[in-house]
Amino acid sequence: MGQKYAVLDNQGFPIAFYDDEIHTDIPKDAIEITEQQWLEFINNQGQRKWDFTKNDVVVYEPPLPSLNELKKQKQKELLLYEKQRLQKILDSYGYISLADVQFYASQNDQEAQAILSWYQTYDDLIWSYIDNDLAAFTSVEELNSINMKNIEQQIYQQSIQQSPLP
Repeated sequence: MGQKYAVLDNQGFPIAFYDDEIHTDIPKDAIEITEQQWLEFINNQGQRKWDFTKNDVVVYEPPLPSLNELKKQKQKELLLYEKQRLQKILDSYGYISLADVQFYASQNDQEAQAILSWYQTYDDLIWSYIDNDLAAFTSVEELNSINMKNIEQQIYQQSIQQSPLP
């Protein structure tokens, strides 16, 4: 079995692997690694890195997102659920897009006007949640425990109570 080599980035993550039985041109900055170290990297991609002080493979645990990063993730998640909900409703009424609904609503189509009215209420409630409730979180742990799918469901229920769909 040939000697294994790894080229690492400055954080210790592997960029390339070499085996002297396969490769004749091994880069000068490649370090020798054991078969076991190579397998650790291969079997745990993105979860292992090289510790330059220990000269060994170690477990990599990515840092937790900051509170603001997590708020942005939760906002994107909620807006994705909103988009999915809207598409499902548009499909159920036979509309292609919101622009389609807006066109028919402008032609005094009552169904389209009701859908548009509901969507305005729904979208306002979504953004109210984002601007007020989501913005108020001060703990990553607390925010992590929030299920955005459930939040969207609650907002949807509230929107159809305030502005019923036809």
